[in-house]
Amino acid sequence: MKNNLKHIGENVRTARKRKGLTLVVLSGLAGVTESFLGMVERGASSLSVETLIALCDALDVTADSILIKGRGKNTRPSDKYDTLCTMLKNATDDELDFYINFVKLYRGSGKV
Repeated sequence: MKNNLKHIGENVRTARKRKGLTLVVLSGLAGVTESFLGMVERGASSLSVETLIALCDALDVTADSILIKGRGKNTRPSDKYDTLCTMLKNATDDELDFYINFVKLYRGSGKV
C-alpha cells in the first residue's frame, strides 16, 4: 500500500509541475489544503475518489495517469501532445484523412 501511495504522489507532483502549478494553486483548484496535497505528493496520505477526480480535473489529466505506476513520468511531452490533440479535435474529416495518411507514410508503412 505504501508503494502505491508513493507512486501516486510522484505522478501528482509530476503532473502539477508539468502544468506549472504550485502546491498552493493546485490545492485551491482541487479544494484541498496545501498541507494535505503535500502529504499526497510525498506518499504519506491517500486520496478519496472525489479528491482524485478534483485533482485530475485541475491538472487536466486522466485518473490512470495518476494511479498507474510510472504513468506520470516521461509518458509524453505534454505541450506537443496537447497541441496535437487540439488539432485533431478541431480537424475536418478531410484533414483527419490527410493526417492519418501522412503519419502512415512518415512511419514507412507505405499503406495509405
